[in-house]
Amino acid sequence: MLDMRKQADKTFEEWMEEAVQKIPMYSSEWTNFNPSDPGITILENFTAFHVLQQTQMDETNPDVQKKLLKLAGITQYPGKCARVLLEPKNLKAPVIFPADQQFCVGETVFEAQKPGRVGDCHLTGVYGTDAGEILDGEVLLAREAPLSVRIFGKNPKAGNGIYFIMDSLPEDTELHFYVHIVKVPYRNDFVESVNNRFASVSWQCYTKEGFKDIRCRDRTGAFLTDGELVFTGVREPAVYTELPREGYCIRGILRQADYDIAPEILAVHGFLLEAYQRETSCVVKSFKKNREIEVNCNLLEDGYFRVFCREGEGRAYRRYERYDGIRREGRYYEVLKQDENQVTLQFDKLRFRYGPHRVKDAVRVVIYNEEMMQRYDLGTVYGYDMQEIDLPAEQIVPDHFCLLARRKGEDGEFCYDFVKPNRTEEGELRYELLESEGKIRILDAGGYIEARLFLANLSTYQGENGNVRENSRFTAKGAFGELTFSNPAPGWGGRLKESLEMAARRFHEEMKGPKTAICAGDYEDMVRKISGLCIQKVRAVMDYEKNEVLVVIKPWSKKPFPRLTPLYKTMLERYFEPRRLLTTRIRFAGPRYVGIDVRGVIYVKRHYERYMDEIESVLRRHLDYRAGEQNFGDVLRFEALFYDLERLECIASIQSLMIFPQNQKLASVEGMDIYPGRDCLCYPGNFYLDVHAGQPGVY
Repeated sequence: MLDMRKQADKTFEEWMEEAVQKIPMYSSEWTNFNPSDPGITILENFTAFHVLQQTQMDETNPDVQKKLLKLAGITQYPGKCARVLLEPKNLKAPVIFPADQQFCVGETVFEAQKPGRVGDCHLTGVYGTDAGEILDGEVLLAREAPLSVRIFGKNPKAGNGIYFIMDSLPEDTELHFYVHIVKVPYRNDFVESVNNRFASVSWQCYTKEGFKDIRCRDRTGAFLTDGELVFTGVREPAVYTELPREGYCIRGILRQADYDIAPEILAVHGFLLEAYQRETSCVVKSFKKNREIEVNCNLLEDGYFRVFCREGEGRAYRRYERYDGIRREGRYYEVLKQDENQVTLQFDKLRFRYGPHRVKDAVRVVIYNEEMMQRYDLGTVYGYDMQEIDLPAEQIVPDHFCLLARRKGEDGEFCYDFVKPNRTEEGELRYELLESEGKIRILDAGGYIEARLFLANLSTYQGENGNVRENSRFTAKGAFGELTFSNPAPGWGGRLKESLEMAARRFHEEMKGPKTAICAGDYEDMVRKISGLCIQKVRAVMDYEKNEVLVVIKPWSKKPFPRLTPLYKTMLERYFEPRRLLTTRIRFAGPRYVGIDVRGVIYVKRHYERYMDEIESVLRRHLDYRAGEQNFGDVLRFEALFYDLERLECIASIQSLMIFPQNQKLASVEGMDIYPGRDCLCYPGNFYLDVHAGQPGVY
């Protein structure tokens, strides 16, 4: 049903014409296609029924389409804010940023999710160890023309390590580092999380009692790909003195080191500030009960905020006004201090008789920018089913959205509730956020009929546009406007919420893709998708008599004749076990190599100096299957080789030319062509060439 054409694409007459044209395929006796024929009448009825049925399917409402897709295992991807890691560029002294601090690159706004401090901690050294030898990696801290370093040595072993040296190290906070790795050709993309079976690293911090374990979220896959290192659990750090440069130390020790290719690091960036691509127009700040509260927020520069307090356990919020200077009782707060991005509020229950109670989130301050202050009033809840209310923005961040509902309390005065979408409690205001369209749809008004709705929390985002390129220039807004930052890694993760049409299209694409390996192409495609493997060449050969599939794989390597390691075979077997047909056996094998020798007599034109380089270049292009486009078992065509040699500018004539395999068990000769075995790759053998200047017989 999900893959049917829309009824608007075909009329009843078109369906009938198509059906009549197919009649001869099923019956040679039916020759009367006139409307008077009873068979045509029956066909018209069935066609009309088909058109009506198709119309019903075309008119399926979005909720039914969502349920159909869910039955097929497809749900819409939610929207996500892009994320970046920022590094200060012109910082002269340490700076503390509040939560929601904004950073701009062009007109795109990013915000810090929590308070952060930058500028008082620096990476001062990077070292590696290989069998006790210290490897200097300080070049990894250079920001211009960095050189790569095999920080674990050329042949990493368990026990080798990497050491980060710092001039200061904060405790009990998240430390964000980013590592650039030399990209390995043909490495399959890492799917979802970076996970591999090649290596694992344990992380420790140096203290007065020696090295102690800390936690690390390693998104590099033990230095297999560019990624982030997030350290937590640092306590009581001490200065480490056993390396050429002294300082506070975090180290990673290889517990397992079965790398297919030794990792090379290009650069290390430390003590980065994380930010998310979103732009907040209004925000709620919550505080516990206190006589004085201090509010920090970029939006305060416009000066628009509202204060709400909860005066008892389980009670709704009441709005408090700024004290006007006249001594009287009421719900008031006083402003002790107000700067560009900060305000200090004071509550005095003894003086005004009203004040916040000792409950969680006793005080909530709603802060608006100038634009949203003029548009924060959304309207009234009327109570009818599926009431929709427009919002003053589209592409809204769901996790940062909240409404403020004003209703009359039992005492006849206004009380306020902060209501998030998708609540399920009885009597609550239940609504869904249509984030892409910029609307809310009220599902159940509950006890909020005739309540007035206001915006409390609203942030918008740009989806994929937030995935900015690396080394973009960011500026901090507000009091930090002169500071600039750059992102050592591109923004990642940003996407808008998937539309229903896009989810249906994805369903169609997934239906076309193989889930179970059946034909040879399925095996080859799946091998190229196994997370983290370096697959340069693959060929699957079906043996229907044995009911066996031979999958031959050449992993990429700097070695001239790489083999398929036992670890690769294990990973391949585990991947294909749930994806093979039950009765089909799979055998994985590495390549066998056969050298191709060349004999010939060639005459070159006079005055050419580099003719041998040109000749050997053509020979290697045709004979070397290891690096070329040729695959396992591809026929080596003599005619194509001869033709390319003859076309060379330096060639006068080719008197004789022969090619033959060094091992005839691995490759056979048919005519002038060579047929390698199905698991064989050719490579250049010995060249026995007599090269002469001028034409034969001309002196």
